[in-house]
Order: sequence, then structure tokens, then C-alpha cells
Amino acid sequence: MLKKILFGLAVAIVLFVIVGMLLPRHVFIERSVLINRPASLVFATVNSFQRFPLWSPWQDLDPNMTQATDGPRQGVGAKLTWSGNDDVGSGTQVITSAVEYEAVRTDLDFGDMGVAKAEFLLAPEEGGTRVTWKLDADMGPGPIGRYFGLAMDGMVGPDYERGLANLKTLVEGLPDVDIAGFVVEPVDLAPQALACVTKTTAPDTASIGKGYADAYGQVGAYLTVRKLTPQGPPLGIEGALTDTSYTFDACMPIASAEGLAAAGNVSIRQRAGGRALRTTHTGSYDGLGTTFRKLETYAAAYGYETRGPAFEVWIDDPATTPVEALRTEMFWPVK
Repeated sequence: MLKKILFGLAVAIVLFVIVGMLLPRHVFIERSVLINRPASLVFATVNSFQRFPLWSPWQDLDPNMTQATDGPRQGVGAKLTWSGNDDVGSGTQVITSAVEYEAVRTDLDFGDMGVAKAEFLLAPEEGGTRVTWKLDADMGPGPIGRYFGLAMDGMVGPDYERGLANLKTLVEGLPDVDIAGFVVEPVDLAPQALACVTKTTAPDTASIGKGYADAYGQVGAYLTVRKLTPQGPPLGIEGALTDTSYTFDACMPIASAEGLAAAGNVSIRQRAGGRALRTTHTGSYDGLGTTFRKLETYAAAYGYETRGPAFEVWIDDPATTPVEALRTEMFWPVK
């Protein structure tokens, strides 16, 4: 009887191994959601790990989990490293491919638990963007991992559904502004002394233009009396905007604020240096509001934390440059 039991056990083990080896080594999981925003906003969010903690389905499993980013801020080479309790484990995720507004692919390494590949596919659909989150998990060469793979969809699928729901909420919280093709460059700004006049006007282009002209006249008179030379083109610093008014600072860069005192409406300031996002608006000043809105949305979608107000630098003189060729550089300081 003992021999029969041992023989039966051996047969069962052999069958277990054979059947296990016949199971697929790779497990594929897929979930999708419709997000009511342009693909450019979804792409910006998943093409970077900066905002991942805000929508990750695993974020709440370990309050003490550590996460760190490395490499480029966004796109190929961006890397996330995490370490936590048994619920989240530890590992790395690296963006390996990014097709603008269409797909983002990553490699995951869970250490002793194996490796996997994930991808986000974006497709336009009525009502927004269809986002599909896929996972290709390698269960290893042995039968145990392959049997475990039979339960993967039931284990990971609900996490993917929760993560996509979080992603939908996060992205739909952004302004409904398409930033496809919008060019932004991170730059480092040097500290700059400024002579400024603060103005409040009606929010239409004509009133703002008159306000700037009056303010620059006052700044120019201040510089002339003190025999100061502007150290670059004039700039405007964004202030409060309402339906009935717009407040801004019209400024001229100067060599130094040392020894200079305010006079009349002119104040002397020192703008801090540091990192900033820069974009260039070409054309009528009427379109500056649209460009500012795109810059604001870009910064939020890519997870930049702004510091201080945005400002514009008027590169070309509107008195001598055709409207369609006017260049205005817009900056937003970020941390």
C-alpha cells in the first residue's frame, strides 16, 4: 500500500510539473478607461513619474513606502525606485519607449519576484481619450510561477482598474487645454535687478497696452534721471486677473539695485534666479492669454511646482515689427 501511495504521489508530482510547464510563461493583463481630456494631457501624466504617487493604486498600501525618481524628468530613461512592506515590495520601473500622445512603455524589475513590461496606449475616442493599461508579466521558467500566473488577472486586474480610475480623476482635474505640439524648455535664470511700476487696467488688450505704455514711460523717466541703461528688453510680471481688471508689473532690467530707492510709482526689486519653464509666443498680444493657459496646464500635467508669478519678456518692438512676427518669451519659475 505504501508503494502505491508513493507511486501515486510521484505520478501526481510529475503531472503537476508537466502541466505547469505547459502553462504560458507570460501572463497578459489589460484594463482601459475613457478620460475626458486630450491625449496630450494623459501622455504628459504617464510619461513621467512625478505625479505617479497621486494616482498609483498601490500608494495607500504602505504609508511608509519610500519612492525616488532618477534620470530624466520625463520620457525615455525616467526611473522610479520604490521600497515598502510586503504589500508593495520593492523594485524599479524605467520608461523605455515613448511615442508622443500615443504610447508609453516601461520595464519593471521586482527583484526576486521577477520582471515585467507595462504599457499605456492612448487612442482618441468620442468623449476624450481611451487609455489602455497593459502588463506582460514573465512568470519564470518553472511550473510554480506559471501556476501562480493563473491568478494574476484576478490579483492585479482590480489594481489596474483602481489606478485607471485615479488617473481619470487626476487628469480630468486639469484644464481642458490641448498642449499637443506646445514647446516648453526648462532654463536656468540668473538673478536680475528690476525697476517696476504696478498697474491695474481693464482686462482687454487695448487697455493693457495703454497701461504698459504709461508704466514704461514712468520707468524710462526714472532711468533717465539716474543715467541708468536697461540691461535687456522690457518685461511684464503677471498679477491678478478678474472679469473686470488685470494687475501687472511693467519692469525694465537694470545692472544693480544697490543704492537705488523707489520714487513715485517706480519700485526697485531683485528677481531671484533659478529654474524656470520657457516658451515663445509669436504673433499678436491678443493670443498671450491662450499661451499662458497652455504653459499653466503643461506645468501642472508634468508635475512642476511653480514658485512665484509668470512673466513675459517683449523681444520685439511692436512699433517696428509686424504683428505676426512679434516674439514674446514667457517664463514661469519652478522648483
